[in-house]
Amino acid sequence: MASDKQIAANRANAKRSTGPKTALGKSISSRNALRHGLSGPLKRDALPPEIENLAQALVVDNGDEGQRLAATALASAQWELMRIRSVRARMMAAIDLSSTDAKDWKRLMALDRYERLAHTSRRRAFRKLASNDR
Repeated sequence: MASDKQIAANRANAKRSTGPKTALGKSISSRNALRHGLSGPLKRDALPPEIENLAQALVVDNGDEGQRLAATALASAQWELMRIRSVRARMMAAIDLSSTDAKDWKRLMALDRYERLAHTSRRRAFRKLASNDR
């Protein structure tokens, strides 16, 4: 547990670190999440037809609403995994494999976080769909 003195020091430091100050710094910072487009969620109101088709194929005998939601979540997670793998393939094609530039490899490794999240979402949706089938 931090002491009162340490908490006060942390708060003072936090007041000083307010992000980029210059227009260039703000511009660069604003593009951080747009590097590959994976940080934003899929829009639920306009799902790609592939997700809808896969979700309908997973539902047994016009299942209840819970089963349809779980099937849609499973299909969305699978679609997200395919998007991540597509981005990874494009990045791998663009990287010079003999290069020692760590920045390219670091960006490529950052995709693992998105892939783990998609795997977790898919696993949870599969469990929920399986429990609804019973």
